[in-house]
Amino acid sequence: MKKSEAASSVGRPDTDGRRGRPYDHSSDALILASTLDLIAERDYDRVTMDEVAARTGKAKTTLYRRWATKEDLVLAAIRAAGRPPEVDCLPNLGSIRSDLLAVVDSSWLGGPERRLAIFAGLAPAVRSSPQVAEVVGADITEPYAEVYERLLHRAIERGEISEKFAAKIPILAQVVPAMSTHRLNAGGAPVGREFFVAVIDDVVLAALDVTVP
Repeated sequence: MKKSEAASSVGRPDTDGRRGRPYDHSSDALILASTLDLIAERDYDRVTMDEVAARTGKAKTTLYRRWATKEDLVLAAIRAAGRPPEVDCLPNLGSIRSDLLAVVDSSWLGGPERRLAIFAGLAPAVRSSPQVAEVVGADITEPYAEVYERLLHRAIERGEISEKFAAKIPILAQVVPAMSTHRLNAGGAPVGREFFVAVIDDVVLAALDVTVP
């Protein structure tokens, strides 16, 4: 099966094979959210289908009829989370620093603490599964870079950043997601809010000659 076909098959088929009886999807949201909770509490390598079943009160056979492997379940959970909401509604708090920090402090995925714990828990899967790495890149990393780029371009339009730095923006927009991804994948120190503040202040804004209060 091609990768694209495998990706589109996550969570399928919609029948359990017994005379075409349809699945009951009413518990899908609970199962997928609980999967992310467990990833945040442990990490991908230590989460099992048994734990997801116990957490949700569902039979393990029910999970396997929907998702053939743990990887399939995690892929479905990532996709169900969607993309950062800032892609559709940029923060607009009056300054580029405030806008960038608003992305860090977003309530997406339950807020910064839970979101960062999920990202840290997914790091082993990103290293070991090309399919998970591809979905994380497409649904999380690339959208974040897009948000940062749009915010920086808007700051030029507002006069906060000099036009002379316009050519740097595509690269600088990728600094925050790239550095956080590297830190997570390297398995080093935890990536907390202070890390993002330092990257924004000492790398991104410093490179754009923006004075940090």
